[in-house]
Amino acid sequence: MTRARLGVLGALLCSAFASAQPLEAKSFLLDKERGWFWYEQAPAPVETAPKPKGEAGQATGKPVEVRMYEQFKVGMEEARIVAMFNPTQANVERYVQYRTALVKLADQLAEAGQRVVWTNPEYDFTQARPVSAVGLQVHDAEKSEQHRRTFDRLAKTHVLYFFFKSDCPYCHAFAPVLLGFSQATGIKIFPVSLDGGGLPEFPQPHKDHGQAAALGATTVPAVYLANPLTHEITPVAFGIQSETELVDRVMAIANPGMSGFVDALTPIRSLEGLAP
Repeated sequence: MTRARLGVLGALLCSAFASAQPLEAKSFLLDKERGWFWYEQAPAPVETAPKPKGEAGQATGKPVEVRMYEQFKVGMEEARIVAMFNPTQANVERYVQYRTALVKLADQLAEAGQRVVWTNPEYDFTQARPVSAVGLQVHDAEKSEQHRRTFDRLAKTHVLYFFFKSDCPYCHAFAPVLLGFSQATGIKIFPVSLDGGGLPEFPQPHKDHGQAAALGATTVPAVYLANPLTHEITPVAFGIQSETELVDRVMAIANPGMSGFVDALTPIRSLEGLAP
């Protein structure tokens, strides 16, 4: 074989070798201008940040207490089902152990919560509504004094519009309650009869001249708190109410800051044009 043929055969073998090698080998052959790579440093391996660990060496996610509770819940449910369908002494005892442990945990939480409340007055609801006998006496005395001041003020500026019908049994039952409230608070009553007839407590009422329709008082008995000087009126009660309920409602209307729902439930209307 001549030297020319050997050269051609060598070129063909190199070409076949290069086409049969993977990409890395091809790159090596095609990069022959760089020469041998014996003295080149290998590229440094890429370091990946280690995954953060939790308290017990677990990957971060749910708190360890949550995982403990989930395991406890699964175990307790399994014990309950097993004891329910196979109530042997051992199975029932296993479930009771879970239940007892849960009660103890609840007691620990309740005791810890009490200590937090005792050391943080803003969480102690007994500051506003005492539960002890002495505290209740003081609270009731303050409440009574607040009621007295409020009703003394309202008696000078407000009246109670009382809409009723003479043939309404609920009006007959409610009239003495409302009269007792008026006598106890000093707020005068302005009785308005929708049918012109009276009640034993209000034998000579004012006739309705469209006031009820203007206020939307379609149900009787109906009570409104009105200020003739400012021409403002707001509903107090519809239907039969106790004297205690009337006190609470009038107090809430007179002191909106005491109850967050008053403004939404008791819209104030104008008295102009409603006087008989």
